[in-house]
Amino acid sequence: WHFTMSNLEAYKQPSFIVSLIAGGIAGTSVDVALYPLDTIKTRLQSSQGFLKAGGFRGIYQGLSAAAAGSSPSSALFFSVYEKLKGSLGNPH
Repeated sequence: WHFTMSNLEAYKQPSFIVSLIAGGIAGTSVDVALYPLDTIKTRLQSSQGFLKAGGFRGIYQGLSAAAAGSSPSSALFFSVYEKLKGSLGNPH
């Protein structure tokens, strides 16, 4: 990609609400996809051993609490990032 001033002027910054919603969805999606993998990794590293630490049972247990914390923080991060990116402009 070669950016010229006309290309940059054509870029429309997403609204605050769109960034907020996109960030919330992204944060929740990451938690739903990676939470069980992180739980399995933690159980594999347990000194008790994988099976005594719970094995594959309940790998989604606690997901709602993690998503409830991750969704708002991701939403805020995305919206602030987009706002600052538009405010600071192109450094070149």
